[in-house]
Amino acid sequence: MSHTSKEDTKIHILYLVKNAPGVSYQMLLDKCMESLYIDFFTFSQVYDELISGNLMDKETEDTGTGEVVGINETLKITKGGEAILEDVEETLNLKVLGYLKKAAGELKTAVDDMNSVKAFAVPSPDEDGTYTVTLSSTKGGRDFQTSFKVSGREMAEVVCRNWRNNSSKACSTFMDELLKM
Repeated sequence: MSHTSKEDTKIHILYLVKNAPGVSYQMLLDKCMESLYIDFFTFSQVYDELISGNLMDKETEDTGTGEVVGINETLKITKGGEAILEDVEETLNLKVLGYLKKAAGELKTAVDDMNSVKAFAVPSPDEDGTYTVTLSSTKGGRDFQTSFKVSGREMAEVVCRNWRNNSSKACSTFMDELLKM
C-alpha cells in the first residue's frame, strides 16, 4: 500500500471538504482511509494541523443527522484553506484530480442524503423521564415532519437510529396509508 505525503494529504482533505461542505468527520475519515491511501495516524495528525492552522473549521452540534445520535462534527474549508487550495490545485496530477473529483462527488451525495433526514430527541421539560422525538425527511419529493413522546432515552435513540436508516420506507408507508381513498 502506498502512502501520500502529509502535504498531499492536506491538499486532498481540503479539496474534499471544499467540494462536500458539511461533510462529517467520520465520513471524511472513511473516504480518506478507503481511497486515498492514508493511514489513520497520518489522517489524525493532518486533520488537527488543518484545524489548528485555520485552514478548515469544524462545527460541533446536534444536527439531527449523521452516523451517531447526538453531537456530530461537520467540516468546512476556511478562506485561508481555499486560498491555498486555489494556489496548488492546478499543479495536481490529472489522475489524482479526477479521483478527488469522484470522491468529492460521492461525499457530497452522501452529505445531501444525510441532511435530508433528521432525527432529534430531547428530554421532556416535565422531568418525567420521557423524551420528545422529532423526525423529518425531505426525500423523494415528500416533506414529512412529526414529533411525539417516547418512554426514555434508550427508546429515543432507537427511534432516531431507525428513522435515519429506514426513513424512506417508513415515511412512504405512513403517507400512503394516510392518502388512501
